[in-house]
Amino acid sequence: MLRSWTQAARRLARRPWFTLSAVLILGAGIAATTGVFSVVDTAVLRPLPYPNPDRLVMVLEANTAKSDAAGLLAPVRLEDWNRLNRSFSAISGSYNENMTETSGDLPERLPALRVAPRFFSVYATHAAVGRTPTSEEEAFGGPSAVVISDGFWARRFQRRADVTSQHLMLGGQRYAIVGVMPATFAVGGAGVDLWIPAQFAPGMLAARDARFLTGIGRMKPGVTLAAAQRDLSRVQAELGQAFPRTDKDWSAQLTDLKGARTAQVRQPLLFILGSVGMLLLIALANTAGLMLTHLQRRETELAIRGLLGATRLQVVAAVVQEILIIAAAAVVLASVTDVVLLRMARASLASLPRASELAIDWRALIVASLCGMCAAVVCGALPAWRATRRGIAATVTRIGRGTSSDSRSQRALVGGQIAVATVLLCSTALMLRSYHNLTHEDPGFDAGRSVTFHVGAGWGEDRAAVARMQLELLNAFRNIPGVTNAGFANFLPASNATIRYQVDLGAGAASDRANGRDHLTVGERSITDGYLPALGAHMAAGTTCPNLAVVQANAPKVLVNRRFVQEYAGGRNVVGQLMHWTTDRPTMPASEIVGVVDDVREDNLRTPAVPYVYSCIVAGGWPDPEYVVRTNGNPRALLAAIRGAVHDVAPARAVFGLMTLQDDLDDTLDQTRLQTTVIAAFGLAAVALAVIGLYGLVALAVATRRREIGIRIALGASPRRVVGEVAAHVGWLLAGGAVVGLLLTVAAQRELRTLVFGVAALDPVTLATAVIVLSAAAAVATVIPALRAAKIDPASAMRDSG
Repeated sequence: MLRSWTQAARRLARRPWFTLSAVLILGAGIAATTGVFSVVDTAVLRPLPYPNPDRLVMVLEANTAKSDAAGLLAPVRLEDWNRLNRSFSAISGSYNENMTETSGDLPERLPALRVAPRFFSVYATHAAVGRTPTSEEEAFGGPSAVVISDGFWARRFQRRADVTSQHLMLGGQRYAIVGVMPATFAVGGAGVDLWIPAQFAPGMLAARDARFLTGIGRMKPGVTLAAAQRDLSRVQAELGQAFPRTDKDWSAQLTDLKGARTAQVRQPLLFILGSVGMLLLIALANTAGLMLTHLQRRETELAIRGLLGATRLQVVAAVVQEILIIAAAAVVLASVTDVVLLRMARASLASLPRASELAIDWRALIVASLCGMCAAVVCGALPAWRATRRGIAATVTRIGRGTSSDSRSQRALVGGQIAVATVLLCSTALMLRSYHNLTHEDPGFDAGRSVTFHVGAGWGEDRAAVARMQLELLNAFRNIPGVTNAGFANFLPASNATIRYQVDLGAGAASDRANGRDHLTVGERSITDGYLPALGAHMAAGTTCPNLAVVQANAPKVLVNRRFVQEYAGGRNVVGQLMHWTTDRPTMPASEIVGVVDDVREDNLRTPAVPYVYSCIVAGGWPDPEYVVRTNGNPRALLAAIRGAVHDVAPARAVFGLMTLQDDLDDTLDQTRLQTTVIAAFGLAAVALAVIGLYGLVALAVATRRREIGIRIALGASPRRVVGEVAAHVGWLLAGGAVVGLLLTVAAQRELRTLVFGVAALDPVTLATAVIVLSAAAAVATVIPALRAAKIDPASAMRDSG
């Protein structure tokens, strides 16, 4: 037995190019399929790593009288809902807050999540070390406690067992470490290091319009999502009657937690999975084509082995052994490749849900390997069986005539490859155009000479001290040589961080404003006087905010964008008018409009500019803002100076997220860039495999028709005619495959429409370009063997085949 396997390995070693090609093509197909399925399974398909994850739902609020998307919750509403509902075992919430930790040698910025009571009960997850916070630690005025992540435990404390006897200094306050969560507990994002009880003050628990929590709930056993939705809607309706000013027309909105977490990545990942599935089909077809071509050339050898005494079963078994060795080598190659790629993916895809859990999905590896093995065995064993059917005389005669059922089989395989390659190449062309459109979209500001960063400050700190620090920091930044402007805002443009309010200009009656008939929904940014110039945005009218040192909360100033003026004021001048905040901020005084800003893509680059209001913020009003500093030179030269200025003003504060504004803007396209890169890689790989398959088909056709072509040349056929006939044969195959591929692309247009920007899913120019590229590649694959056919020596061809 071992001897036969050794002989099979030696036979493969004598044909290194065939063996290497088969292993690489099959291994690449298996690796791509297994790797992508592993990512999709981890991020989209696999249940969440919590007990009974199907009971977990995201809980938000939506105003039924408006068309706005669902928003965040007020802490008091969590308490009301927990008290009055019948469907949940617990409802909680959280919000992100960056913390500065100062117990180490240097200040360190730590991403944290402030959590409401019952937070860990909702997830039903125990600490891996120590415990979760008690009810006393969750209450206002209780002991300060913090739960840390597994990653932070390893990084800071080297997984010491006595970690629960340690403490952290956060915002100048001492927090006892009470527990370490499991590595799979990535609530709040993969980068969150701390979970800290929010300890809401009594005043916050009375503020019914203070909506800033992302809600999470655990339904009771047997309760459906629809039933829980009806129950919370009932509760909120009762609260609307009791508190009409803040709760009327509001209702709860529930979403399956898994669906909510994967909403942004589900469609792109499934599309990529479909693409790699097509790539696997091409790889299998190409492997089968290689087998057919290889065995076609070995028909005489196999027939001779039969004449020398080997049974048909022995001949076929020898071929199958070779195929199994190739398949085993391909599986090993695929496994090693996936281990390396998934290790890289864990670091590069940190924003992907559950990225830290990425590992090879052995089920996918087994299925893909079996598919490859079966395709290779079928396309190897059948020709071997047929080659020994009638002996050497019949085999040689059939080869001399140039007829081959294998050639017909390979034509079908190559036609399928061309169809699938057309789909992937069309998708690639659309994604490349879409990405080009996004990267060349005007964001409404000039990011080329600015840097952005954070200086750690907490919402629980003394606001007067934070205000003094912010004023001193801005003065220090402006004194750096080359700096032209400095300011900050609560959120940067194109960050998908959007706060919506409703406003009116006071033109309508008070009753109209109360009924919402004179309201306009706007996005909001809170900014300082130097922010817009530092951003590189342009004023269209009026002035920017007053100096931060003189802004007063009781006399608020705002700016609006051009879109606001067009939609709400019909293009007329609004500078100097008063703008009223409606039910979302009813206690805020009317704000004077002091300027109009050119439109900025505040939401994201895919979304056209919408009406926006820029509120002139008071010092300390937003403790952890996005600082922006602009220079007249290279912005990267500012980085060290900015760190030095922050150290001089606030040596205990951490500087983090320090980068050029252009880099930050580019980062907003990371997901699109990744999707485009992956699909482009699949598209190019599909074209390469299709070209290889087409080359093999033409080479096989030339080899099997060598005698016929030689005779035709001897009878006067010109080399040009021989090349033309070969090209025509390929042209019909290419045309048929491309038509089928275009039809498949039309069928996939709905999925494509969700991924592209600035180009139609069936843009004729883009699709035609893809087909032309594929045709050019096919022409290259055809020319080499066709020219070889035109140079066949008639005498040699008839002598070799006779």
